Amino acid sequence: MSLIATYRVDTPVYDSLFEEVPDLRLEIEQVVACSPDTLSVTVWAETDHWTAFETELERSDIMHGNRYLRSEDDRALYQIRVPVSATSYWDWTSLGSVLLGATITRHGATVRMEFPDHEALSTYRDWCLEHDRDFSLNSLTDARSESTLDSQSLTSSQREILSLAIEHGYFGIPRGISMVELAAECGVSDQAASERLRRGLSNLLGNGIFETLWAAPSEDALEAE
Repeated sequence: MSLIATYRVDTPVYDSLFEEVPDLRLEIEQVVACSPDTLSVTVWAETDHWTAFETELERSDIMHGNRYLRSEDDRALYQIRVPVSATSYWDWTSLGSVLLGATITRHGATVRMEFPDHEALSTYRDWCLEHDRDFSLNSLTDARSESTLDSQSLTSSQREILSLAIEHGYFGIPRGISMVELAAECGVSDQAASERLRRGLSNLLGNGIFETLWAAPSEDALEAE
């Protein structure tokens, strides 16, 4: 039975970036093996210190061949090359696992991974512990019960802020939490939080799942009224 695990784990390959740019937030878009020894990591970066971030990328002893792709709102998309030996890439891919999303800060990575079964998850956790990577499981669900919309339409950061907004009553009357407080919970600026929430709602609405809520009433329904 396929399982989706959300967990926190150490990611030492990025430590030098966070030492120079503590407020940095990385959201993994894609991870591809360029060769048996090198990964190309496509990642959205968010920070208030772009010069320090780009300077550290250029002088990094571990990351080479990095490339800026584009900017969107308050974040920028990069391709970062990292050595496979500094990651667990071949370990989780060899188990048949699939990376669904990851957000990395100076406190570690929050990862959503689909594992083929409990044994694969256990094997991967053991690998992390054997290599001195702190591993903490946050949640575990049956992949069949996961919403297709949730896993495909929203990024991990959009899912995070929407969950917090609902949990703390942002959409209530009166509101149970302000945008400033939401931003603080996510560790980003007010503008970044507002844009993230807007993009998340836009993705949900654009997917079409709510279209039945706004569909014109049928003739039978009108007659009944």
